[in-house]
Amino acid sequence: MDKDYFNKIRILDGGMGQELLHRGLKPKGTLWSAQALIDKDCHQMVIDAHLDFINAGAEVIVTATFTARRKRLKENDSEKYFEKINTKAVKLALRARDI
Repeated sequence: MDKDYFNKIRILDGGMGQELLHRGLKPKGTLWSAQALIDKDCHQMVIDAHLDFINAGAEVIVTATFTARRKRLKENDSEKYFEKINTKAVKLALRARDI
């Protein structure tokens, strides 16, 4: 990425966790967006949310990893997914970017 990319104001995407809930995500415990990364059936929902933010004018999208941190996953007996879902979040964001 060009080091000067953020020298001007850029439009960021919106709140992914809330958007996924709005789209019907049913998280277990306090996993929120991490649940969408664990559940393969929700991966398209994540991509679609990214695409909608991009189509609305977002120049920068972030991964859906707010609740994919080790501590939160451990609190929800899901720590074993840490590396897998953080990697998946990047892949889903890149897939949306490249569509």
